[in-house]
Amino acid sequence: MKRKQFLYWFSIVLGIFLIFFSGGNSSRADTASDVNSAISTGLTEIAQQGSKIDSRADTASDVNSAISTGLTEIAQQGSKIDAWDATCLVFGDRITDLQAQYAYKSILKNNDFLSGGSQGLNGISDVSAVNGLVAIDKDPTNVNGKNLVADIVKDANNPASDYSIVNDLEALSTGSYGQASETARTSLTKKLIGMQDQKTGLWNGFDKVDYTARAILALSMNTNQPGAADALNTAVKAVSNHLYQENGGFADSSNTMFGAENAYNDVTMTNALASAGVNVYVPLKEKTDYVAPVQRVLEQHPVSAGNSAMLIQQATWTFEQARFTRNGGKGSIFAFNQTDAAKPGEIVSIKAAAITKKQSIINDPQATAAAKSDALNLVDQILATYVSKLSADSTSSAAIADRAAGVTAFNHVTVSHAAPATPVTPPTVTNNNVTVVNNPASSSSASSSSAATSTSSSSSVPISTPTVSGKPVKKASHRSIVYALTTVKLYRSSNFTKSNLTKTYKKRARINRPMFLVISQQTNKQGHAIYRVKDMNLGKTGYTLSGSKYFAHAYYSAKVTRIKVIYPKGINEYGKVNLTSKKRHVKKNASLSVRKVVNYGLSNRMQLTNGRYITANKKLILATKIKKSSQNTRPSTPTATTTGTSTSTPPTNSGSTATTTTTTSSKPTATTGTTTTTNSPIIIHLGATPTLPVAPTNPVTPSNDAKTITTTISIHADGATIASGSIKVNSGASAFDALQAFAQQQGLALTYKGSGATTYVTGINGYNAGPAGTMTGWLYSVNGTEPGSSMGAYTLKDGDSISMTYNK
Repeated sequence: MKRKQFLYWFSIVLGIFLIFFSGGNSSRADTASDVNSAISTGLTEIAQQGSKIDSRADTASDVNSAISTGLTEIAQQGSKIDAWDATCLVFGDRITDLQAQYAYKSILKNNDFLSGGSQGLNGISDVSAVNGLVAIDKDPTNVNGKNLVADIVKDANNPASDYSIVNDLEALSTGSYGQASETARTSLTKKLIGMQDQKTGLWNGFDKVDYTARAILALSMNTNQPGAADALNTAVKAVSNHLYQENGGFADSSNTMFGAENAYNDVTMTNALASAGVNVYVPLKEKTDYVAPVQRVLEQHPVSAGNSAMLIQQATWTFEQARFTRNGGKGSIFAFNQTDAAKPGEIVSIKAAAITKKQSIINDPQATAAAKSDALNLVDQILATYVSKLSADSTSSAAIADRAAGVTAFNHVTVSHAAPATPVTPPTVTNNNVTVVNNPASSSSASSSSAATSTSSSSSVPISTPTVSGKPVKKASHRSIVYALTTVKLYRSSNFTKSNLTKTYKKRARINRPMFLVISQQTNKQGHAIYRVKDMNLGKTGYTLSGSKYFAHAYYSAKVTRIKVIYPKGINEYGKVNLTSKKRHVKKNASLSVRKVVNYGLSNRMQLTNGRYITANKKLILATKIKKSSQNTRPSTPTATTTGTSTSTPPTNSGSTATTTTTTSSKPTATTGTTTTTNSPIIIHLGATPTLPVAPTNPVTPSNDAKTITTTISIHADGATIASGSIKVNSGASAFDALQAFAQQQGLALTYKGSGATTYVTGINGYNAGPAGTMTGWLYSVNGTEPGSSMGAYTLKDGDSISMTYNK
């Protein structure tokens, strides 16, 4: 025992030396002044402001990005990839056969037992070897004829040190290795629970934070052992009460030499808590000034180039563990064969992959509608097949493998591209000196419903009548974040009955509105347009009515040029887009000038004119100035329209251009029409003989005599994609011409006022512009940039991409 104690203390001294003198990654960011500064500045926008939801939405994207960065750094190690590297790569779906071979050679060389030596200090090389071997699908009981598990069991029966207990227990808990291994696991679990301080609930090592974290991790892999669950619950509470810091990190105030906060301890404890089922994306304490553990780790940039390989490894698997738990996984990711452990998370992951694939198919501008439909159906079939397989899996390793196979199958789905079709001139008939174009029902390039002021009764310029698209409005196909404008109800299923009601959210003031992640949009059996959502604060998932009456996008995406801070505690300005590197605090009612809105994952940021960044969350700020698409128009609320009929109200200035409103019909119309020569509003009655306006100077309808161009259009409202696709128009057509043609193609109700440079879109599918001064209305961009002119004055080029966004 004396020899073992000597080895134990020798390893402690060696570990301290490595941490503090081998490049200083752990202590570099944790001086007392850094910690005090971090606490005083609040570190993250939402942790300081008490809005956990905004932080969580941003953090989910940040974690994914950090995982990608960490895996890239690991992959660059080439032949130096080791066991822990392999484990990270496996869970990140990045490992190659060559990388697995490098890891295997490293294990054979560096493990004390396999290389011909004796059990190493505290079992560190054993636990890394077993994890790596299982990750690359090797059997640790038979490695070149040697049984590594048996050697670990031998040490477990007489542990060399306290650290050997947690390392041996973790290694044996990666899978099922026979009765001797299971007996050793039971014995080690009992010993570990017996070492827990009954007064504090922690484990007393030379570094209390590190050892407690390792103990929690080991117990999280053995919750079926007697007393393990209770010890785990006690430990998690103890960590929150004694070690958790306001800045989101962990420290032992009773041992400032070894227990000071550092990146390694923060990473290790965050990983342990996530393994125990704790949501590390939110603060552990219900206090507005505390930061979430995973956010603190992100701010230390542990996966960045230049950090030690060990820190990059530990941080990468910690982020993977955090994501795994957030997706519904149970226990540690290292418990490869734990029954059902990874199944929930892997099912979530494969469904998310299917959504991503389907979105890419929908957005393919070169694919035909038929090809898209076939590809989308194939994705649904693959998803159903692999969800069924995952549901039947009994081990984590099987679930991980099936999810990876399903994702590969998605990636193999391709969409055929048809050669550009030669535009065909539609047949025409003449009546009362007006040419009316009858749109072919099967045309792959829908004609535009024209809209312009009536100037003559004898024009021969081709025009098109409104036609019907049998296509339903596209469902939301990507995730977004919205907040509730009024009272909303959450149901456990799409069947909205009293028995299925799970929660009612009362109407709240803007700064307190509940926020939701929109997972999908659909129509239920009762005929209601509904969302499937996840409560960003409580984590509840369910179904609720959708629409602008109930929800609005929670982040600004418009051309905002000035904002006012409305959150009582104010907001922060940051030097970086991920809202780190705080520059100053801004109090409530302050007014700030905005340069642009920056997309950032599911949420947006605003870059100020001084180059700094702030949140774009509408709960915290209010847009007081938004650059309009035209200086000559104001948002106005058009009269309500019904299916098949559309009317418009005359402008208040009787001398101005008449207002025109177009819409689609539920029945095809191919009738002749007449024109009027008055300056009164033009009224189009669909389903009856229409009174038709003269077409624009640049008709949208493609013909053999005019060069055509192709543009893609996407329309977004309330965080959902209403429609997206491509349309052919004549060269020289305006952005509004294309929108009209696209609305007709997709079966969308489109209302507007003015013409040319004064064109203003007032409504699409019931999403209408609000009264003047409310900032509610439709904004457009071309190729990601918002032009300084109206849609009617912007001339398109071939390949341009138009995006319409409803600002609430």
